[in-house]
Amino acid sequence: MARKRSIIIYPHLNDGGGDLTKAWYVEWKYRVPGEPKIRKERIYKGLNQGTAEERYKLAKSIIKKKSEWLKSGKHLDSKSDKKVVYEDELLYRHEAKLYGKVKESVSTFRKHLSAYIKFKEQSVNKKTLDNIRSKLRMFGAWMGNRGLIDIDVKYIEKQHIIDFSIYLSKNENLAVLTIKKYIQILHSFFEWAEDQNLIDKNPAKKIPTMGKVVDESATPFALDERQRLKEAIEFKDPQLWLACEIQYYCAIRPGTELRLMKIGWIDFDRKRIRIPAEMAKSDRTDIVDVPEFLFKKLLPYQQYDRNLYLFGKNRMPNTEPVGMNTLRNRFNTYRDSLGISRDRKFYSWKHTGAIQLIDNEMHPYDLKNHLRHKSFTTTERYLKKHAGNLSGKIEKYSSEI
Repeated sequence: MARKRSIIIYPHLNDGGGDLTKAWYVEWKYRVPGEPKIRKERIYKGLNQGTAEERYKLAKSIIKKKSEWLKSGKHLDSKSDKKVVYEDELLYRHEAKLYGKVKESVSTFRKHLSAYIKFKEQSVNKKTLDNIRSKLRMFGAWMGNRGLIDIDVKYIEKQHIIDFSIYLSKNENLAVLTIKKYIQILHSFFEWAEDQNLIDKNPAKKIPTMGKVVDESATPFALDERQRLKEAIEFKDPQLWLACEIQYYCAIRPGTELRLMKIGWIDFDRKRIRIPAEMAKSDRTDIVDVPEFLFKKLLPYQQYDRNLYLFGKNRMPNTEPVGMNTLRNRFNTYRDSLGISRDRKFYSWKHTGAIQLIDNEMHPYDLKNHLRHKSFTTTERYLKKHAGNLSGKIEKYSSEI
């Protein structure tokens, strides 16, 4: 159960146990909506001179005056002698009600989350937007569990972001790349907040790397594995095999791009596939060339309605696409039955096709365009991870050392 957070601790006297040689003071505390810490104030003036009777009299006057100020001119229920008002008493405490009203106007992370999501709607596709929303909500939940969700966004500090990263690493056991994505999204949110003059500086800059180093990429198929999978799938499940081929030859990603592909995306005149910006991972409209032998397999679909999904339910074009994991699960069944390693995934077809192009000496910049990478830096990382040293120069040594 969450601990109560006091919003007002009414004035009280600290008289040092009645010892006139010690410092006497009246102290009170109150929470300002949006601030991460409760405010503490004290009055010493006049309380450390004169007799004990004079000091008690002055303290009584100070306590009365400051109590009325804290209550905003309204007295507490005369039957109550509580000196602390809690946030969970909002229904019947006047001060807490006032606190709640003020809190509504505070510029909190939670308050601006919806505005930021609406802002991002204009520039990203639905899948990306859902990813942004879920990761920001995760951060909001983490803040809430620490009693920080209602603080003003300007009080969120770099240390909060670091602590959140540590939590994702230790408690959620996430990989480095996944945590980096969280930080990138938080950085973008605070960058927006800075543009809106909500904060003075972005707290999500230069956050130390956290998390496990995990290679989550799919491993390309060996030649014999491709041949065995083709023999097993091609005639038993033509729809699944077509999905494998489109990945292999056209580098179309198996998630939103492949699963939600409509027949209308296929340009039967120019032998191309057009991926709309709202479906493409790149958030831009992409044009993909189709090799002749694959295009011949697509020609029969020209007779279908353009608005049907190519990979529809019932293993044929349909008004409804296959389920999110359907093609992957069907592929995994064949892979497992053939005893092929599970690090070979449905997504491996795309990587395998790219490796084949590299082996056939495709220029790296042409590969970049084929894979539809936004920058060549991404292609370089891809080459290093999936191709290694394919230059052949190491074979040019003429003899052993």
